[in-house]
Amino acid sequence: MNVLIVDDQKAIVESLREGIRWEELGVEKVYTACSAREAKLVLVNFPVDVMLSDIEMPEEDGLELCQWAKERLPALECIFLTSHADFSYAREAIRLGSFDYILQPVRYEEVEAVLRKAEGKIRENQSVRQLQNTRKLVVEQRDTILEAICMKLRQGREGDAEQILSTLKELLQPDFKKFSFYPAVVRIIKWKRIINTWDDKLVRLVVRNVLEELFAGAHGVTCIASMQDGSFVILAAVEESLFDEEKWEVGLKEFYDFVEAQMDFSIAVYMGTKLPASEEESRGPAFGGMLTYLAGVGEELNPSGKSGIFKLADGAGEEAEGNEGEAEPVQKAVSYIKANLNKNISRTDVAELVHLNEEYFSRLFKQQTGETFKDYILLEKMNMARTLLERSNLSISIVASKVGYDNFSHFSKMFKKLTDMTPQEYRKEHQK
Repeated sequence: MNVLIVDDQKAIVESLREGIRWEELGVEKVYTACSAREAKLVLVNFPVDVMLSDIEMPEEDGLELCQWAKERLPALECIFLTSHADFSYAREAIRLGSFDYILQPVRYEEVEAVLRKAEGKIRENQSVRQLQNTRKLVVEQRDTILEAICMKLRQGREGDAEQILSTLKELLQPDFKKFSFYPAVVRIIKWKRIINTWDDKLVRLVVRNVLEELFAGAHGVTCIASMQDGSFVILAAVEESLFDEEKWEVGLKEFYDFVEAQMDFSIAVYMGTKLPASEEESRGPAFGGMLTYLAGVGEELNPSGKSGIFKLADGAGEEAEGNEGEAEPVQKAVSYIKANLNKNISRTDVAELVHLNEEYFSRLFKQQTGETFKDYILLEKMNMARTLLERSNLSISIVASKVGYDNFSHFSKMFKKLTDMTPQEYRKEHQK
């Protein structure tokens, strides 16, 4: 604690500096000033916790000095000294938020007692500021911390992830009596506009604002980690006594409905179950397994690519609520392919048809059908060609055109590649 003594009478300043047992009070530095002007120079250039100031001073009195100081140093504690027991002084001192008011001539013991009380208040204020700084750190770093946890889990470094998670718990703890984590994954399934003007930060901002508003009643703090596949891992910390699984499910349903109604994109929400944040409850496979699973979400979740809400249970996506009227992208693509085998079908056209990114559509298509988009079309075309060769008398050139081949030679080459026979040989052997 550092103290500034201000009095226009130098003898009083020296008396207080020499007579107070500063070391016993835990005071590190004692600064002095004989005018408000000198005091301001000290306050601007040195750290001061308590200002012990006379009220009656020429030019600028102690009350005016305190008002100036408080505007710039809100944490400063002011103790006034005066030789007049004037109520107007006391009233003004209280208005300015002074710590105490001592009548002169002062007794050293009285000043020491007031300084001890001031030290207690300073420690209390420091604790509050520390909590405020912790809160600020959580706000600034929570997403980065969650992304680091997810990265370590994807790398199989669960021990490192657990250490980082412990840091996150420590940062969050001051905001709660007892809190729990609720995890989820949000994946953007498709954009409703041709041109996407949203970036990662904007999507993250929307997700956080909506979720924290929904969970405000439980003092919700939301950590969001963006993943490379366009999904977002959510870890919501909520006051345990004010929140439960039912509220989590209802909140995510409201979040999903809001996004579907108001935003430029559709989403799939993968809902995890409660993860206790206390050390004795959070250890073991349930906690680590769920976070590992969330950190590794990819094509294995909701392979059909539907929007909706899906419950995560035992490492699998179990559909909770979805958009039943929306055709599954791969199913829709397959139907389109089978209805247009006489055309030259491009991946770009089909991905646009089902409103998916072309690369993501390719991965999703292979996962659902077991074949690449190109190979699947080839197989379907040749299956149709075999049927026509078996059950019709159409010329082979017409059969080729029926499955989208203008070049008879190329058709024959591809047909033999899949069947080990030319079209003529196949018809001769299989026609009924």
